[in-house]
Amino acid sequence: MARLLVELKVRMLRNAMRSSTPAQISFIISTIAAALVAIGTFWVLAQLRSVPASVDLTTVIFSIFAIGWLLCPIFAFGLDGTLDPATIALYPLRTRPLVVGLLAASAVGAWPAANVLGLLGVTVGLAHGLGILVAFIAVVLQVLFCIVLARFVITSMARLLRSRRGKDLAIFLIVPIGAALEFLFQVVPRAAASGGLTPESFAGVDSWLRWLPPGLAAHAIQDASTGQLGNAVARLVLLAAVIAVLGVLWVRSLARALVTADTTTGSSRVRNAALPLARYGLRGAVAARFLRYQYREPASLANWAIAVVVMFICSASTIFGQQKHPGVIVASAVFGAAFAGAYRANTVGQAGPAFVLEATALSGRRELRAYYSGQDIVSAAIAIPLLIGVSLILGVLVGDLTEGVTAAAVGVAGLGASLAMGNIFNVVLAYPMQKRAGNPMPQPAQGYSGHAAGIIFGSLACVAVAVIPIIILGNLTSGVLVAIRLPVLFGCAAAYGFGLAWLGVRAAAVAAEGKLPELCQIAMRTSF
Repeated sequence: MARLLVELKVRMLRNAMRSSTPAQISFIISTIAAALVAIGTFWVLAQLRSVPASVDLTTVIFSIFAIGWLLCPIFAFGLDGTLDPATIALYPLRTRPLVVGLLAASAVGAWPAANVLGLLGVTVGLAHGLGILVAFIAVVLQVLFCIVLARFVITSMARLLRSRRGKDLAIFLIVPIGAALEFLFQVVPRAAASGGLTPESFAGVDSWLRWLPPGLAAHAIQDASTGQLGNAVARLVLLAAVIAVLGVLWVRSLARALVTADTTTGSSRVRNAALPLARYGLRGAVAARFLRYQYREPASLANWAIAVVVMFICSASTIFGQQKHPGVIVASAVFGAAFAGAYRANTVGQAGPAFVLEATALSGRRELRAYYSGQDIVSAAIAIPLLIGVSLILGVLVGDLTEGVTAAAVGVAGLGASLAMGNIFNVVLAYPMQKRAGNPMPQPAQGYSGHAAGIIFGSLACVAVAVIPIIILGNLTSGVLVAIRLPVLFGCAAAYGFGLAWLGVRAAAVAAEGKLPELCQIAMRTSF
C-alpha cells in the first residue's frame, strides 16, 4: 500500500510538469521556493554556533515550521489527493495500511525534503559531539511530527473544509496570516538593522515552548551536546510518544471519515424576505443586494479587512520606528482608498453568470447609472467610517492627530476617485474569475492576471493624483481653528469625492451602454 501511494504521488508530481502552463509555472515556483527555504533555514541555523540563545532561536524556528505544516494544508485542501479521505472512501482499503501509505506519500515532494535539509542546519549551529547523532534523530522526529499533526488536523476537519464554512475559514485566515507576514517583513528587518533586535532578545522565549514537541526536539540536541544524554533520550522518547498519540488519533479520525456519509453538500434553508431597500427602485434594489453580499460573502469581508491591514502596514515603519513621519499616514489613506475601490472594480466577473440576469434590467444609461451608483452608495457607507477611523487611530499612534485628520479627509476624497475609477474599470477592464484548488480566494481566469494588476495600480495612481488638492488644502488650513478647519476640510473633501464618483458613474454608464453583450460574455466565463 505504501509503495503504491508513493508511486501515485510521484506520478502526480511528474504530471504537474506535463499539464497546463500555469500548473507548470506553479510547480516550478513552488520547487524553487522550497529550495530557497531549505538553503535559508540551513544557513540561519548554522549561524547559531556561538550564539548564547541558540537553543531558544532553534526552538522558535522549529515551532514556525510546525505552525506552517498546520496552516498551509487548510489553504491547499483538495489540491493533493492524499489530503481528502473522501477521494479514497469507496476503495476497499484497510485503515492501518492506508495510514502508512498516506504518511509515506506525504513525505514525498519538494517541501518535506526542504524541511529535512533546512532543519539539519542544527548539526552545525547547535550540535557537537554526540549531539550531532541526536540532531539527525531529532530532525527526523520533528518532520514526522509536523506531517502527522497536519494529517490528523486535516482529516478531522475534512468535512468542515469541504463545506461552505470551511472555505470561509480558509479565506478569513488569509487576513491575519498576511498581516503577520507583512509585519515581520517590515518591522523585523528594521529592528535588526537598528540593533533593537538581536539573537539575545530571544533568550528565555522558550520558557514554555520547550515543553512543546518542537521544543523537545531542540532541547534534546542541546542536552546531548552538553553531555546530558539521559535528558536528551527522555525528550526524544516523549516526542515519539506525542507522535504516536497523534498517529492513533489520526487512525481513528480516518476510520470514522471513511465510513461516514458526506452531508456537506446538502441544501440550506432559504428565507423568504424582501430586500430592505428594494422599494426605492432599481438603485435601491442594487444597493440592498450589494449590501447583503458585503456581510454574507467571506471574500468581501476579507477584502475590507485587507484594505484596513494595508493602511496599518503602510504606517508600520513610522509607528514602530525611531523616526516619526506623520506624512506617511496620508499615504496610507491613499492606499486604503485605492484598495477599497479596486476590490469592487470587477463586479461583472465577481457576479459571474448572475450578471446576465441583471443585465436584462439595464436597458439604458439611466438604469446603468442606477446600477453603478447603488454599488457606490454601499461601498461608501462602509469605506468612509473605516478610512476615517483608521486614519485617526494612526494619527494617535504616531502622535500627530492633526495629520490623522488630514489623512481622514484625504481618504474620503480618495474614495470618490477610487469609486469613479472602479466603475470605469468595471467596463473597460472587466475579466472572468475562477476558483483554483489550493486558493480559497477567487482569482483572475487564465490570461487575465494583467487586468487585475492594471486595476490595482491604475486605481492607486489615479487616487494619488486626485487627492493632491485636498492635501494642499489640509496643509493650508493646518493653523486654522479646529472648529473652522474640520467643517471646511471634510466638507470640501466630501463634495470633491462625491463629484468624482458622480463623474465616474456617468462615464461608466456611457461606456457600458454599448458593451453589455461583451460584458455578459465575460460574466459567463466566470466559474466558481
